[in-house]
Amino acid sequence: MPRDRFSIILSHLHCNDNSQMPRDCKDKSYKIRFMIDALNKKFQEVYDGTRKLSVDESMIQFKGRSVLKQYIPIKPIKRGYKLWCLADQRGYIKKFQIYQGKDEELNSKFTDYGLKEKVVLELTEQDWSKGKIVYFDNFFSSVALLEKLKTENTYACGTIRSNRKGLARNMLADSQMKRGDSDHQFSNLDIGYWKWKDNKLVHLVSNFHGNETATVLRKEKNGSKSAITCPVAVKDYNSYMGGVETADRLRALYCIDRKSPKWWYRLFWGLLDIAFVNSYLIHGLIMEQTTVKDFRRSVTQGLMTMKDACQKRKTSTDNTEKGGPSKRRKSGYSTIKDVRLDNRGIHWPTFVENRERCEVCSLKKIQSKPHSICSHCKVFLCVNEKKNCSTEYHEVNL
Repeated sequence: MPRDRFSIILSHLHCNDNSQMPRDCKDKSYKIRFMIDALNKKFQEVYDGTRKLSVDESMIQFKGRSVLKQYIPIKPIKRGYKLWCLADQRGYIKKFQIYQGKDEELNSKFTDYGLKEKVVLELTEQDWSKGKIVYFDNFFSSVALLEKLKTENTYACGTIRSNRKGLARNMLADSQMKRGDSDHQFSNLDIGYWKWKDNKLVHLVSNFHGNETATVLRKEKNGSKSAITCPVAVKDYNSYMGGVETADRLRALYCIDRKSPKWWYRLFWGLLDIAFVNSYLIHGLIMEQTTVKDFRRSVTQGLMTMKDACQKRKTSTDNTEKGGPSKRRKSGYSTIKDVRLDNRGIHWPTFVENRERCEVCSLKKIQSKPHSICSHCKVFLCVNEKKNCSTEYHEVNL
């Protein structure tokens, strides 16, 4: 595609009808709202995710002017759009929200909770009563949040700030603790609170862990490793909290880093990258595992080589009539593997008036000109009571 044509198509890109926007619209992401809702719905339909889930924030880079832009200096991407994400252990984003500022609190149905608690409740609502385990950091944690999730048959665990309301105050003093020491308390509703000393103090809450302990390896200054005791809740948190970070790592490998004049284009590219990562993870579960680069190449080649139904296939005869050399295919099929073997649900035989040589019979040096054609690959294949070349064509990897 020429560059100018791409620019023309991009200038007419829209994800929502601007004429239908209400005058008092408070949705700052209205221009891309249709895409957000469609992706969230599809992400939850196609894959349920692992039992362990994690809630964290993610960033889409943007340095222009926008009321949605945030600045987080501790993040690798410091300026851009902030997303609240719910991900599983593999990095599959099940649901996401775009942070729109404090105004979004008015549109939430969880009016009795703060903004950070509302984020967790809204993201995990569809997984309530399924026995899921949700992990989050001290930005979201509170005792009220864990109590609410427990009433909804959802387990939760996360680090917490020591000045949160509802925490036990009669714990061991900081000066009395050395590395590996811990203390814990349980509330009347079985909400556990742990205080553990590593290099620094770690505060953690959970609504399903007990007072069991485990050992973890820590590296000393001289390079050796030593085993120290810690609560099981701490070990589980370190093991299952990194779902959103895994998704960010996969998204950053070959992301669509394209500058755009419109503020919402960056969101559009970022959501496309999230969809790519999710489809890559599902593809790895169903078929053979491949790299992100090979998967992106396979998808793009499959889209680029799709032919129009009315487009006539170019043959060696046409090339000879134009004065060019005659080229014959000695081995292999004319359609690449990514188109021929993928999307197996849409390779249906259709019948047309004209006739051309069968792709499979041609390689076998058999004269056969059927009326049947593959609806996706756009090649002629024999489909009758005597033989079925369509099955062989879509299974053999030449």
